Amino acid sequence: MSGEIEYKLLIEKYMTKVEYKKLIQEYMDKFNITYTRAVQYIFFKQKKQFEKDNDIEYHEAFIKTYNDIVENGYNISML
Repeated sequence: MSGEIEYKLLIEKYMTKVEYKKLIQEYMDKFNITYTRAVQYIFFKQKKQFEKDNDIEYHEAFIKTYNDIVENGYNISML
């Protein structure tokens, strides 16, 4: 579930899924790193950008989004 929330908060507002996958591949090729490392690299860059753009700590936004999902009736075990 954390991956879904991270995507929603950090990626979805900034780029499409196609652009995101292309960026992952670009970093894999440029830095000769694994898929996981490329995703982590993007995550950290986007986290800084998100905090700057929204003037909120990332963990606060993450918890708010998590609570919104729970309040809307989603079963956490399904995520």
